[in-house]
Amino acid sequence: MNSPQIGAAGFEGPASVLDAQVDAMSQRVNKDRDQRCAQLHDDVMGQVQVILRAARQEARAIVRDAVSRERKQGEQALRQAHAKAQLEERQRAQQQARTQLEEMWAAIGNVLETRWADPLCRNSWVKAAIRQGRILLGDRVWHIEYGTGWPPDALNQLSKFVPHETQLRCDSGIRAGIRIKTDGACLDATVAGLLASRRQVESDFLAQLLAPS
Repeated sequence: MNSPQIGAAGFEGPASVLDAQVDAMSQRVNKDRDQRCAQLHDDVMGQVQVILRAARQEARAIVRDAVSRERKQGEQALRQAHAKAQLEERQRAQQQARTQLEEMWAAIGNVLETRWADPLCRNSWVKAAIRQGRILLGDRVWHIEYGTGWPPDALNQLSKFVPHETQLRCDSGIRAGIRIKTDGACLDATVAGLLASRRQVESDFLAQLLAPS
């Protein structure tokens, strides 16, 4: 009988052993490849998680910074708006005060003359001027100047108000009030004299205007 051919189909022999070895090696190679792939996948996923955590932390930091900036900008804008509102309110108040002062100056002269035309108001006015004169001018001889249109009884009453020697003189330029003079001194209680200190008049007017009712 002849010997069987090596590797011939349908016969078991060295060819089957070689195939088995090749299959085993292939399986080992595939297994090693799968293990390496799995390890690489795990490594990559671990790095991805690290990157994602870092990215999330950075994103949170960016958001916190943005929120902080927005808050600061909002607070600054609010302060600026508040300051602007206060400035505008002060400007409106100043403009209103200027308007009221202009209206006051336009009316006060006529108001004082109207009060002077009233006998009771005139007597109070004269008495107040004489009381002030006693404080400022003393007991020296007084020269009292008055305007035209005074009735005689009013002049007589004026003389009674003064406790010492007094000289009366009519001054047609005086529309309301009296002017008391002594040597080297003068108390001007006329309308012009009362309104001469513009700043004081405006200050008193605004104080009364802004005082609680």
